[in-house]
Amino acid sequence: MSQSVNAGILAELDAERRALGEPAGHGGVVRELAAEGSECRIVFSRLSAEEADDVIGEEMALARERGGPLEWKLYGHDAPADLGRRLLAAGFAADDLEQVLVRSVDETTLAGFGAPDCVIRRVHDEVGLADYAEIAREIGRENSEEEKRQLAAVLLAAPDTMSVHIAYVDGEPVSCGRIYFRKGGAHAELAGGRTKTTYRNRGLFGAVVAARLREAHERGRTLVFTDALPTSEPILRKRGFQVVTSTQPFLYDPFGCTSCEGASLA
Repeated sequence: MSQSVNAGILAELDAERRALGEPAGHGGVVRELAAEGSECRIVFSRLSAEEADDVIGEEMALARERGGPLEWKLYGHDAPADLGRRLLAAGFAADDLEQVLVRSVDETTLAGFGAPDCVIRRVHDEVGLADYAEIAREIGRENSEEEKRQLAAVLLAAPDTMSVHIAYVDGEPVSCGRIYFRKGGAHAELAGGRTKTTYRNRGLFGAVVAARLREAHERGRTLVFTDALPTSEPILRKRGFQVVTSTQPFLYDPFGCTSCEGASLA
């Protein structure tokens, strides 16, 4: 991917991030709040070196007032360049580093995925979300019930903005993932991809990716983004996804739970 194309995609990504939430009063960052207002995520950061520490302190103070955790989602091209070091010094805990991958969506894209022996359904109700939570529990996620509750709230309040896809083998839910369609956005975002440990290396992860790309294509989206851990990045890159930047969550909890998972807003 050329530098000019990469720069253009990053500009589009930044525009989408700005559209996700509300600009903070002091400027330089954009917040995204959970529906109930207690959890907050910083999704965009453009700060000067002179103001960065003060803004970090202000956001931490607001988190204490809200009584909920704060996730600062730092991208590799955010500013200032040493923002990650500043967040650690202020008391945030760093989560896993991920790569931001992008893929155009067209008929050629869809043809590049195999078709393993499974049934993939788009789920809309509590039964389907219970299957999603079952997969999450099997791979060791501790917040599966809370995540299920939050996903149900999104499907109830704004069903057009998120879809949940689940792969079944002989009726058992074995792999899943979400796709987000931000209102007013031109792109789609993949999230929450996971497969039960006993069903890995069968092409199921890729099949759920393909199902979500197909929906994105049907809904007129031409570009898809996703944050990929080292476990999923090779699979996606083999299917044409390319790295455009990195991202890393930095977590702050006023009550000292620095191990809280930052997936509820994703």
